[in-house]
Amino acid sequence: MRVFLFFPILLWTGAALAQTAQVADVPGVNMRSGKAENYRIIRVLPPRAEVEVIEIDQGYAKVKATDGEAGWVLRKLLDISEAQEDKAVPPAKSPEVKQHQAELEAAQKELVEARVELANLQREIGQMNNQHPQNSKAPRFFLLLSALIVFAGGVVTGILILKAYYRKRLHGLRI
Repeated sequence: MRVFLFFPILLWTGAALAQTAQVADVPGVNMRSGKAENYRIIRVLPPRAEVEVIEIDQGYAKVKATDGEAGWVLRKLLDISEAQEDKAVPPAKSPEVKQHQAELEAAQKELVEARVELANLQREIGQMNNQHPQNSKAPRFFLLLSALIVFAGGVVTGILILKAYYRKRLHGLRI
């Protein structure tokens, strides 16, 4: 039974990932032969060029240009159209698949709510930092003051240790 469920899900995921995207409006987006910046640059895509997204993995997207050439582009430099994602309709769904899809949708809603709450908290923290700018500099001052005190204590301790060492070593000599 699992094998029969796996195959339609696999087909649905493939259909969902075969979507179009536009290169961001930045000059010179590099299409590389692998998923990192140390891979060879295959070509430079112009701004707003249409590409087909084949796969998305670890912040990179494998894309195919209009001439058929494929390569990897940074995911954040692509504008993937939402309409294409909505058009992908899975084949006939079993009750288990529907249940998992409902759970997935609920989790996605919770994620969106959490992101909104995080953005609100970050905005509040930014406002609090803007209201009390002198307090943000206070920890730096105390850190520098502490470092200066520790440094001065180390210098004094070193001088006293050297003085004691040479007194003991030169104890019987009068110079």
